[in-house]
Amino acid sequence: MELKKVRQVISSELGELPLKEGGGTFTPASRKRETQGAEVAENIGYVETPTAAVLALTLNASLDPGDFRNINNDTLTIFLAGGGQHMMPRAWVTEAVELGAGELKVTYNSAKSEKLA
Repeated sequence: MELKKVRQVISSELGELPLKEGGGTFTPASRKRETQGAEVAENIGYVETPTAAVLALTLNASLDPGDFRNINNDTLTIFLAGGGQHMMPRAWVTEAVELGAGELKVTYNSAKSEKLA
């Protein structure tokens, strides 16, 4: 599956986020599989661990970095170039957002993501 470039992000907390050109990457929630070895080949298997959805953004500095401080239950709608849409419910900001060189870098995580279109 090929994911296209992030084109637009709408936050239920902050509205449309001022995405900088080329300033977004999205990884849907998934599972990590770790192979478990065994003495006999037929007994080799894996252990599956869920992984969070990750949305890493570079935004134009039109928002106050403090606006992100208390975000821990946001719903994000992610629009991809080419028409795909995904949603990240109950998303949280992973670390403090800093202002630098006229831009903000923010990373959201969510326990799950859902493909809408």
